[in-house]
Amino acid sequence: MDLFVSKLLPILIYPLGLAILLGLVALLLVGRRARAIGRLALLLALAILWVASTPAFSQWLLWQIEGQVPAVPLEDAPQASVAVVLGGAIGQPIPPRVAPDLLDSVDRVLDTARLYRAGKVSAVLVTAGNLPWQTSAKSEAELIADLLEELGVPRSAITVETESRNTFENAANARALFEEHGWTSGLLVTSAFHMPRALAVFRRAGLQVAPVTSDVRVHFPLVESPLDLLPDAFSLNQTTDAIKEIVGLLVYRLRGWA
Repeated sequence: MDLFVSKLLPILIYPLGLAILLGLVALLLVGRRARAIGRLALLLALAILWVASTPAFSQWLLWQIEGQVPAVPLEDAPQASVAVVLGGAIGQPIPPRVAPDLLDSVDRVLDTARLYRAGKVSAVLVTAGNLPWQTSAKSEAELIADLLEELGVPRSAITVETESRNTFENAANARALFEEHGWTSGLLVTSAFHMPRALAVFRRAGLQVAPVTSDVRVHFPLVESPLDLLPDAFSLNQTTDAIKEIVGLLVYRLRGWA
């Protein structure tokens, strides 16, 4: 139940969910002849939706997160025992798909393979389980391992952890595997917008990991033209991802996980 609440409840504070909620409130107030307050709620809903959907705002908000742990060239990454790559990079091969779906964050898998091929690590740990409501024959960790093998990482060098369902469990389960395999250091590979929370959680778990930031979405200049003040669906999604991470880090700190 805790997992369902943590995944579903925040929808009400994401821009789209909040705008819909305010719109419903506006309809209710107008129906009860509180038209002035109803109009105000509707205007607020539209304002939230417009601002959150602009490239200018989404780029600025995402940079507040991504800028905390900037990416560096892979050749500058330190040596470590193992590269730890987190899930959220591959979609399940459910019908009508005939193969796994590579998501935008698949860069983290590519960068992990590059780290191995460059000799930065001698092992790879993939930590990614499926959520309870996902029905599939394979865990995402196994799908990522398959892709890593295609990219030149031998299967013998890959360890998969298939039980974790969130970042906290990623770190907790990784710690047990560090102890089991005798790994003393790691390179943590995940997307730039997720790195601050992931790094805090792994270090709080007592793991000696250095960040290898991947999948950087923000680009400079943050505002390129007046068109960046007009709304689009991609920017709304990007703003939602940023808010998710801000709320996630706050919750993790309150729970003592980060």
